[in-house]
Amino acid sequence: MTPKEFKDKHKYYLTVGKLKEYLTEYPDDALVVAQRVEDRYYEGVDISGMTGTLPDGTSGTLPPGSKATGWETLKKPDPMFKDHEIEYSAVWSPVLYRDDKECFYLDLHY
Repeated sequence: MTPKEFKDKHKYYLTVGKLKEYLTEYPDDALVVAQRVEDRYYEGVDISGMTGTLPDGTSGTLPPGSKATGWETLKKPDPMFKDHEIEYSAVWSPVLYRDDKECFYLDLHY
């Protein structure tokens, strides 16, 4: 997926322009942290045996061989290992904890 394809497909995402606006309230030495998300959110991950929506629309235990159809990632070549790719998730938005300026929090999940 390319950045353009991502922007065309999704309504909400963080841009550099919006990020600059949010950062005006933070000191230069604030730590930037990102929300931890589970692998099961990503496209193609084996989710066999998990509880979820079955093909018939009901809820239940997913059968063997079930794969996630969730988040697509932006892929870039790994600069150290030429036969690998690094996958990136788009940032959804910052989370503004007004009482905490020591960290700037980025949310990967809606």
